[in-house]
Amino acid sequence: MLPVLVLLASVDPALDRVAAQLQQSKAWQAEFVQVFLPAGFAKGEEQRGILTFAHPARVRFEYTSKPRRVFATDGVLARMVDLEAGTCQAVKVDSHTWSSIPLASLSDPGALRQAFQVEERTPVITLIPRQASASITKVTVTVDAAYLPQELLVEDPSGNTNRFAFHRWRPLSQADPKLFSPAPPGQEPCRPRDDNPEFQR
Repeated sequence: MLPVLVLLASVDPALDRVAAQLQQSKAWQAEFVQVFLPAGFAKGEEQRGILTFAHPARVRFEYTSKPRRVFATDGVLARMVDLEAGTCQAVKVDSHTWSSIPLASLSDPGALRQAFQVEERTPVITLIPRQASASITKVTVTVDAAYLPQELLVEDPSGNTNRFAFHRWRPLSQADPKLFSPAPPGQEPCRPRDDNPEFQR
């Protein structure tokens, strides 16, 4: 499943406050812990890494645990790079793709509200896709006191959950655009292929 490194009337402006906070800096970094829990299992697979976020709609999940890989979107293409195998997959970002990576649009409440029905009850923002999705039935974003994402929980139609916990958010003066167009070592960033399936976990 894609890192889901992001919405009905609002109870409070939580989503807008998250967006305002993220727009305070050109870019952000945070540490993350991801746990994928298959339906019916009590314990899931844990992975760790570094998230880089830049407005508008650019995210990079760099996994520091095995297997070493990078998922990133530059707002036009989304890529998954396996650094150890030297492979890369790319897909064009469209409305369907965005519904699978809501975190990328947390600084753009208007775009998220087009893709999701939103319920805002601070500190929890609940997102329900407006159109049926094969990968997401609900996204729950929990924010901290500073209105930065603390946890992102993604549920899919099969009952699997993908949980991201974020720690140590820090603003950056800038982020190299190349971070969001990753490539295997010694190669150029890959391009989409017509027969390239959507990213799957």
